[in-house]
Amino acid sequence: MLSFARKVKEEIVFNDFDVDCSKALLCALIKVTGTLHLGNGMSLTIRTENAKIASKAHKLIKEIYHPQLEFRVSKKMKLNKNNVYILRVSKARVILDDLHLMDGLGFPIVPSQEILHSSDTKRAYLAGVFLASGSVNNPDTSNYHLEMNVNDQQHADFIAKLMNEYELNAKVIQRRKKYVIYLKSAEKIGDFLRAIGASSSVMEFEMTRIDRSMANTVNRWNNCDIANEMKVMSAAEKQIEDIAYVIDKAGIEILDEKTAIVANIRLENPELSLNELADVYFEKTGKTISKSGLHHRFRKIKDEANKLKHMEE
Repeated sequence: MLSFARKVKEEIVFNDFDVDCSKALLCALIKVTGTLHLGNGMSLTIRTENAKIASKAHKLIKEIYHPQLEFRVSKKMKLNKNNVYILRVSKARVILDDLHLMDGLGFPIVPSQEILHSSDTKRAYLAGVFLASGSVNNPDTSNYHLEMNVNDQQHADFIAKLMNEYELNAKVIQRRKKYVIYLKSAEKIGDFLRAIGASSSVMEFEMTRIDRSMANTVNRWNNCDIANEMKVMSAAEKQIEDIAYVIDKAGIEILDEKTAIVANIRLENPELSLNELADVYFEKTGKTISKSGLHHRFRKIKDEANKLKHMEE
């Protein structure tokens, strides 16, 4: 079963991008996952554990730049031993110059405004960063969390600033040697996924979140109903104890007529709430009685029971 993060990435991969947005997405992928090699002419490798992301990078580079490409698969030796997909690009200088990704003998810390010149290219860059290093919790968990990580704090701050142009309230923290850009709000996560072109994933995210919220609400209602029932049962038990004590020690005749009727109705209907007892009282007598009236009658019975107990002491 695909994780939700993988579904998001594969939806982005299958989106169509124009040339400018393709360059912005490639710029992010290369910046986060790329490595420069300077021996025997400059070459570039892009590494990812997702075959579809590697295939997307291969397709875009080939369509835009027509370079020599080598595609390899190796096995990761640590932990889960996933496949690692390696895309090697020979004579990469032309590509890197066109993407404004050369700064001396390495990558610049932040991407060029020449690449991120519009709202669409900025969104494509964010999509590329998410493809390269993003993760997001499944929406059926209680802990909403989306994050992306990069190696440089200035780059992380730049990405957070870019995200916050969409009022996402992105934050940056350092975790070991990485800088993590993250979102914690379910609403903001949905907005970000929408911004990077994962509209189907947003729909799944929102529907699952709504279902989960509704289930929690129903549980709260049920718990509230159970608590109310327990209160009714507890109150009824105490009322019945007082009535039984009065009848046992002095007889029902000690109570006035209205209170005696209420006592008998309670004995016959131990499970009913006060509202329901009031309905039964009306059926039996043709007269109405309020909840406060019933409270008053049960208070009289309790007082009578307490008097009888004191007389026994």
